[in-house]
Amino acid sequence: MKKQTEESKLKFIVKDYLKLKGWFVFHNLAGLGVYPGIPDITAIKNGFVVFIELKTPKGKLSENQMKFQKSVELHDGYYFVCRRLEDVFELNANIEGCTYYENK
Repeated sequence: MKKQTEESKLKFIVKDYLKLKGWFVFHNLAGLGVYPGIPDITAIKNGFVVFIELKTPKGKLSENQMKFQKSVELHDGYYFVCRRLEDVFELNANIEGCTYYENK
């Protein structure tokens, strides 16, 4: 059986947490024909669409991921890098009851 990576473990925990908090969440599968650098997860709540890239504490965004992030932010979109579960607690807390969230 294939060993689960730290990012894979984090993905399941983050998805479960966000769903419990009322988010619509789906995993973006990388593969043939997908937009280069697309983040791991897309989450939607209260009109906010957030692209979430999961990384280990030392993980770095690839060049394509940085380009995707820049494109999202140039269009006033929300891109969030999650390195630990506590990061997504912060994301959820900042979205609750607000009209703007910035992860910079």
